Amino acid sequence: MQMIEWLTRFLESDNTKLIYILALIMGANIIDFSVGWINAKFNPKIDFSSSKAIFGIARKLLLFIVLVYAIPVALLMPEPLGISALYVLFIGYLASEINSILHHFKLADDDKSMDPFIDFFKGLFDKKGGK
Repeated sequence: MQMIEWLTRFLESDNTKLIYILALIMGANIIDFSVGWINAKFNPKIDFSSSKAIFGIARKLLLFIVLVYAIPVALLMPEPLGISALYVLFIGYLASEINSILHHFKLADDDKSMDPFIDFFKGLFDKKGGK
């Protein structure tokens, strides 16, 4: 019973609820990256690329930093709107991470194509290098 009481203390206020959701997001990020890395490393149908793995973990870290940065920004908004926006942002991102995890097990559809994004930056660097 002590464990249940300890866990219910996380749900007492908005502060602890948001930290709890952030912890769930971090856990989902770790699971998603680990399963994706294992899938890419040991699946013969997928070409493993360490640069894509590093890009993936850096992207997840950057998105987590943006989520944490959204907390003081939300405090600048009127009272119910800021906290509500944080809940929507955090739960939406958590749902996206869960969908990504399920995609690794072929239980959900997920478009992980970053080709337009990567092609855009490659085009920028090629133009700069060519001039």
